[in-house]
Amino acid sequence: MKRKLYVLLGDVISSRRIAEREKFQKKLEATCQYINSTYTGYIYAEFKILKGIDEIGGVLSTMSKSYELINVLLENLHPNLMRFVLVFDYIDTALETKDIAKMDGPALHKASDLMHTLKKSKLMFDMSVGDKVVDATISGQINLILMLKKTWSVKQHQIVEEYERTKNQYEVAKILGITQQAVSKSLNRSMWKELKSIEENLNYVLSEYTQRQSRVELC
Repeated sequence: MKRKLYVLLGDVISSRRIAEREKFQKKLEATCQYINSTYTGYIYAEFKILKGIDEIGGVLSTMSKSYELINVLLENLHPNLMRFVLVFDYIDTALETKDIAKMDGPALHKASDLMHTLKKSKLMFDMSVGDKVVDATISGQINLILMLKKTWSVKQHQIVEEYERTKNQYEVAKILGITQQAVSKSLNRSMWKELKSIEENLNYVLSEYTQRQSRVELC
């Protein structure tokens, strides 16, 4: 039995420099558990740590929520960074186990090769879903978003995180002990509003592409 599915791998950048490795590992495990419980309808094989604290992986039945998953991982693990690869291809071994650590097939081999190549670059994402135009368009967009967010300071991350939670600049200012003007200025400098719009469009494209592919497969 074999089936085409989406393999998503994440690799922790500069993992050897992490001082409190056990603490980070628990944080990574907790984040994987949160993703598995929150996105259960989109996951075929649950996300888990594959190599110490260096690499995680999971298998998706659809790529519609792939960027959301990446974003959740990065937000929960900040200030640590990860790079990601997404591959759509066949899994032909241990498919019934729904355990990525036991699975094998072209999808996993391709994902591993893609990650090896990605590590040699300064980019944070790459993908291969069988359509080079889609690969180039989506990976370029995700890389630009992630690389821009990478330039945010710790304070900017805190402000954006609190603002996304409260949707109120005065509330954020009160929580962080700063002025509303400082919150507004930081949101403008981080280009939060513009990035949010781009992310919404990206999620729409991922969802729409997935639906179209499903319709093609049914024909």
